Amino acid sequence: AYPPRAFKNQSSRTSAQTLSCKVTTTWFGFYCEDRGSNKVFDTFDLSLPKYSYESQAVWIPVPQSIKELVEEKQFSIRGGLRAASHALLNVVPLYLRCNSSDLAPECPNPHDSRYFPGRILVYDQHPGGTGVSMQTQPYFPGLLNAALELLTCCHCSGDTGCPNCVQSMVCHEYNEVIIHKDAAIMIIEDVLDAESFFGEANDSS
Repeated sequence: AYPPRAFKNQSSRTSAQTLSCKVTTTWFGFYCEDRGSNKVFDTFDLSLPKYSYESQAVWIPVPQSIKELVEEKQFSIRGGLRAASHALLNVVPLYLRCNSSDLAPECPNPHDSRYFPGRILVYDQHPGGTGVSMQTQPYFPGLLNAALELLTCCHCSGDTGCPNCVQSMVCHEYNEVIIHKDAAIMIIEDVLDAESFFGEANDSS
């Protein structure tokens, strides 16, 4: 859950917001896989208490219109949002001095059927927050441009990309749930278009 309480001194030239947030981890179960073929041969459900902590997050809304365009291509919107968040994380060190473990992407579990909002979101991966996500807010348009360049210039093949572009070492789903590189490109391009209008509106006000 992300309460609508924004922090002060945010840049007005981007629609990205930094918010207080509650990070909750739920364990649904685990798979047993064959080492040779990586095929799942058994599954086990778990009933464990959820783990939660208060932190900070930065996020930017994704226009509803892009969801329809992504689905027209028969791409996964969730896979695109996840890939976009991963690509964003991969370029954050170009702008800020931080460790790869300081931030984590929002990764919806495929077993969770709750509504998932259209947004690119990363959060401080430590209880209480470290302030890294807050620092990225003024640079968000630049981060998105850098993430888009990373995606379009990477010559890996396949929808799931590679560790250089859309796979992330801090993904809580271990990059095994749907990741869609082409959908991420479409999403980031659309968000950047919306950001350009947002910046022009603020400059004229």
